[in-house]
Amino acid sequence: MMARPFQIHLSVHAARALSVFVYAALLLGNLGVAAGVPEPPLAALAVALLKLSGLLGAVLLFVSSYGQLSQKAERELDEREVAVRNRAYVLTHQIMVAALLGAFLWVTLATKLGWWLPGASGTADLITAFAMGSMALPAAILAWRDRPLSDD
Repeated sequence: MMARPFQIHLSVHAARALSVFVYAALLLGNLGVAAGVPEPPLAALAVALLKLSGLLGAVLLFVSSYGQLSQKAERELDEREVAVRNRAYVLTHQIMVAALLGAFLWVTLATKLGWWLPGASGTADLITAFAMGSMALPAAILAWRDRPLSDD
């Protein structure tokens, strides 16, 4: 008897809403920390909670049924599921490479033009957001591309 992997079943609408929240929270929370936590304690708390909720939401997406679909062995999927899952991974790769190239472009321009760059701690926060975002991205893509099978 094989043990079933732990997963959280999310409806398509819940998974989509969670994915929008996760990427907004990861971007705003981690960029907020990288830019420097605002002085008022309440603002600093809000940024920290946003950052934490983005990280936890990314983990939730990863362990959701959509995240687990992206992790299943090919032999456990039908041909349509394999094709959809593989397309999600191609899109994930394209999006993450584009994000990296955008970051490299920013660093290059910022260095030459004197624009803002985060310190070491802020850079670590942004790398964490990038890693958590890439971990959850296949599940988000699968949720946004999910279509019910037709009865035709």
